[in-house]
Amino acid sequence: MSDDSTPPAASGHHGPLGPLALSLSGGGYRAAAFHLGTLRFLDGVGLLPDVVGLSTVSGGTLTGLAWVVSQLDGKTFPEFYESYSAYLKRTNVIAEALAGLTSDREHDSHNWASLIRSAADVYALPDFLGDRRFGEVLGARGLRFQEVIFNSTEFHTGLDFRFRRSSDPGAILGNSNYKLPASVAQHVRLADVAAASSCFPGGFEPLVFPQQFHWSREFPLESALKELGPGFDGGLPLMDGGIYDNQGVDSLLMAFENSRPTPTLLISDVSTQETRMYDVPENPTKRGWVTLNGVSWMGWGLFFLALVSAVCLAWRGVEDVREGTWGPADTFLYLFPGVLTAAVAVALVWGRRRLDDVNALLRKQMDINAWPSFQKLTVLEFVQMLVLRGTSLLALTSSVFMKRVRGLIYSRVYQDPRFKDRRMSNLIYALTVNRPQLFSEHPWMKPGPHLVALAQQASQMPTTLWFTDASQFTTLESAGEATVCFVLLRHILQHHKGQYESEGLPLHGLFQRLRKEWAGFNQEGRQSEARRPVAA
Repeated sequence: MSDDSTPPAASGHHGPLGPLALSLSGGGYRAAAFHLGTLRFLDGVGLLPDVVGLSTVSGGTLTGLAWVVSQLDGKTFPEFYESYSAYLKRTNVIAEALAGLTSDREHDSHNWASLIRSAADVYALPDFLGDRRFGEVLGARGLRFQEVIFNSTEFHTGLDFRFRRSSDPGAILGNSNYKLPASVAQHVRLADVAAASSCFPGGFEPLVFPQQFHWSREFPLESALKELGPGFDGGLPLMDGGIYDNQGVDSLLMAFENSRPTPTLLISDVSTQETRMYDVPENPTKRGWVTLNGVSWMGWGLFFLALVSAVCLAWRGVEDVREGTWGPADTFLYLFPGVLTAAVAVALVWGRRRLDDVNALLRKQMDINAWPSFQKLTVLEFVQMLVLRGTSLLALTSSVFMKRVRGLIYSRVYQDPRFKDRRMSNLIYALTVNRPQLFSEHPWMKPGPHLVALAQQASQMPTTLWFTDASQFTTLESAGEATVCFVLLRHILQHHKGQYESEGLPLHGLFQRLRKEWAGFNQEGRQSEARRPVAA
């Protein structure tokens, strides 16, 4: 594979909406299936070939990579849809990653167990990405894209780290602080790209680049480190691209900054509307009467009882040995109980020392001796304090920060004059939003109750890497199709007046096709699978 292979610019011949730039947000399998429905509908109405830019995050990266690989293999969209939808329905990434967590490790190995590396190996199985390398994406001549970007976040400087194919020969892979040479990028395993992009905090530990990536025998880790330079010697921790931008929009704004014509952004986003991001867990009905000081004294009491018991058992066992009366049964009467009680005593001492270490650290860092205050708390009070801190921290990282970042990114998009009338937000909850003016002017656009219920059900799907049953996939995929149909129609009605109303106008044919499809969606009881086949 040549290091300087540059993909050609996409053709200037596009459909009625012109070139499209598509971003696929994060959100686990909720995102993967919803985005698949979006792609399926775009293919069905002939807009998929107009996609010249693709930026993906986390669960969106799974779908994006699968779609790109299918193009590398020359598959039609129906072939891709059939194989990838089957993969999502049958594959529980976490279960399979846990099963392989400690496999293929020698007993003297210094490699720590890593769930994210195990997940990467799941993605590398032959039924998904296999041992494919990023060089196939970099050098492929058959891809229609000007830009393909799979996003992760590096934790040294807190910036997006991009695995990128671009028609711009000066495009940066990685980021400005940690540049990824194409000569190294071409050897990166696609399964590791998927893992790095979907490595969400809390569920996974960081995936360290390049040390924890899988390198081939022809290009081992040592070769990668040599070409990357000293900046990567300590490893670059990568995590979920959604930490920096869960919609993947920022990468598209950067990639098409100087592009002419400016593509229309289609942001496929499964972020949910949360009216209440955090509710304080209910306090226990009773405070209890056992304090931490009481637990401390009980611990000392247990320690002395265990110590005395161990000494007595040892003394009695020695006596039996001296008298010559020791028998096999004495092993269970004296030896095993003695070892057990001694172990309890040692464990209690070890635990007390670790607590002393924590208290000493607090005194050193904060000049606070916390124990005098903590010892008066009951056990239930202390547990509740820990629960409140843990749950609020989880809400902060998974909801509050994500909402703030999302708001900043969307503000940037909507303030950019280049994308005026050239942006569409394919939100998973779009069909649940009441739009009085739109529905008053175009009553046929109002989603039926069954579509509202479908969108609500899709929005309530958890962020997981598995489906408990096939109906979850069907709900999300169907919601993706119906939602993007609604969003396309709304975009034409609001931003392309005078271009669709009568035959001969540039958007008339597309508008009529979309309206027919929408009528099918809005007919209660008709599922997308039965409504129409996927277009070839």
